[in-house]
Amino acid sequence: MAERLVAADASPLIGLAATGAFHLLRTLFDQITVTATVRDEVLAGGRLPGAAELAEAIRDGWINVLDIRPDLAAFINLDAGEASTLTLAVRHAGPCLVLMDDPAGRSHAQRLGIAVTGLAGMLAAAKNARLTPSVRPLLEWLAG
Repeated sequence: MAERLVAADASPLIGLAATGAFHLLRTLFDQITVTATVRDEVLAGGRLPGAAELAEAIRDGWINVLDIRPDLAAFINLDAGEASTLTLAVRHAGPCLVLMDDPAGRSHAQRLGIAVTGLAGMLAAAKNARLTPSVRPLLEWLAG
């Protein structure tokens, strides 16, 4: 059986970086894969929260990048990053967890039987694992 793939879309990476919690990704998931499309979205211009963190994680080898062409016909109402992440998950021959916040993308994943969680779910998992004392300040900061 193939090992579990953890595939991340841009929004959870950006959100965790914006709250100063990007490091939780490495603790929660030993390895994460992003598509080249997602990498390019986050690194675009180097200005988004998460750009520096993602570039460092790729250099350190705990975030892998795969060049997956998004199946835009199958995921017509999604942007290229979300579509490429779900295309990667569909093509993976084994269990997969997708990290995605977009409601339409999450709905696609669920219909396809792909496990999905978002920023709030990861923060809750980090709290349950005692990696952070509280998630409320992080969520309030994001909402604020």
